[in-house]
Amino acid sequence: MVVYSGLVKKLHEAGFTLDILLTNGSQVIMQHNPYVRNIYAAGDVSTEAYLKNFIHSVPAEIIKKLKENNYDLVIDPSLFDTPVHRMKLLRDINAKNVLGFNKKPQVKHYSDSVEFSGIEHHITTAVSVLANRLGIELTTTKSYDLHVPGEILDEAASFLQSLNKDKTVIINIFTGSKERCFSQSQLLSLVNKINQEFSSVAMILLDHRREINVTLPDNVVINPFKTVHHALSLISRVDLIISPDTSVVHMSAAWKKNLISVYKDIPDNNLLWGPGYSNASQIILNRRVLSEDENIPSLIVDEIKKRSLL
Repeated sequence: MVVYSGLVKKLHEAGFTLDILLTNGSQVIMQHNPYVRNIYAAGDVSTEAYLKNFIHSVPAEIIKKLKENNYDLVIDPSLFDTPVHRMKLLRDINAKNVLGFNKKPQVKHYSDSVEFSGIEHHITTAVSVLANRLGIELTTTKSYDLHVPGEILDEAASFLQSLNKDKTVIINIFTGSKERCFSQSQLLSLVNKINQEFSSVAMILLDHRREINVTLPDNVVINPFKTVHHALSLISRVDLIISPDTSVVHMSAAWKKNLISVYKDIPDNNLLWGPGYSNASQIILNRRVLSEDENIPSLIVDEIKKRSLL
């Protein structure tokens, strides 16, 4: 939803009335978006269940509302893998038109399909191609449009000022996949190396589940806020973000922040879901599990020094 946020704004500007159907876990990212009429929530499911379940996770009462809304258009943003339950969901909503990506003509539930090759393009290209099919001009440089309430921006600004350091860094070690996460020993090594190489740096750790349990230096703090919008506010204001391949990368892209990202070497993912902007570095490692690579902290610090980020 982060990468499609710019399309939301453009649809509104083009005169569309826009509702969004998201899982419970992801709907929060749109909660303060002024361009959305209604946000409807489906149940959270694992990636495997999302793709393979024959029954979708949208409650019956939500389906009833969606059908009653009598939509002119449903946009299905799934790029390549169409969940097996998607046809039932589309039939239940019963919109006049359905637009998707890379759908075969024999799949009659879609009235139009946009061809997109992810291996050769960034995800922002997919968003702009989809917008163009609707007659809307959307460049890849404006594919993000995230909204944070002013009071949350003020709270984040006060917190950053209280750290009383010349530079501030956000470090995220978590992703939705264990194979892409950093380990806590890697985290400790990283913060120690940053302290050895740079002075007057405050480090903020994103840890909304409160899983980090290693002893940290005094200039390293866990983000005290609980909402994703506080995290967005901090990301928009710090000097550097460090993260593996996850949504934090695209949140950083929304403000073109200095970013060092670490990716597993997966050819059909590295460009498609990479940072996609000039202020970002992308370290790509031929590792099945990133937490097993002891060199990651050194590689990150070397990149910081190379780009003079701190």
